[in-house]
Amino acid sequence: MSRHRSLLLTALILVVAAASAPAQDQKPSHWWTMYLQRSWPKQTATNAQIRLINDTFGSNFDTWDDVTNLSLGTQLFWRINPKFRLGVELDFSQGQIEGETTVPTDEAGPANLKFVQNYSVFANLLAAAHWMPCPECERVKPFILLAAGFAYERDTTQLTLHNTFFYERLEVLNDGWFPVLTFGVGIDVPLSQSSPWAVQFGAAYYWGRLKHMVPATGSLAPAAEIEADTDSTGPNVWVGVVRAF
Repeated sequence: MSRHRSLLLTALILVVAAASAPAQDQKPSHWWTMYLQRSWPKQTATNAQIRLINDTFGSNFDTWDDVTNLSLGTQLFWRINPKFRLGVELDFSQGQIEGETTVPTDEAGPANLKFVQNYSVFANLLAAAHWMPCPECERVKPFILLAAGFAYERDTTQLTLHNTFFYERLEVLNDGWFPVLTFGVGIDVPLSQSSPWAVQFGAAYYWGRLKHMVPATGSLAPAAEIEADTDSTGPNVWVGVVRAF
């Protein structure tokens, strides 16, 4: 009986010791990020077309170099090993430039000229990877970003010229999918050593271009089809919040 009692007491001590032992720190295996991004797309051909309109009619419409290009994005990463994460990225933005002015015509007097180019959808879906050169760092956690995938954009360009005597117009509808690639660097700055939240800052370079022939309608159309060239290639910066879990 004393032997059984001794074994029971030993087992009870082991159970209590195991229950009272401090839990091991669980490292996060997922990271979710929401961010606001500012980009500087080339839009070389598109801007040249707007400048051609300005030269032709004597107008002064803005190009995409004159506006702020912002997008919202989110990422979800999984931990592969201490220095490597894999995930997905989704970005979305909309944008528009427009202008209206009065221009002279040779035979019908002054006329109203209006230009609108509207990007109703610009979205990226990418597979992304983070390489962490210093996973043990606590105050600042740097990373290198590489992502590749596809983008979809839809835009409408409209130009109208009219007065009491005439109405002329041009409309171009453009949309399509195209491959994209981005490479950059960033840092996560934890709010505290124990907090799952961090602030993220980053900068990258983005490659993506949709160039093809699309229909053009209206009396101002130079041809039944014209070349649409959406060149979103260029640098970008972002700031966001990260939640580790």
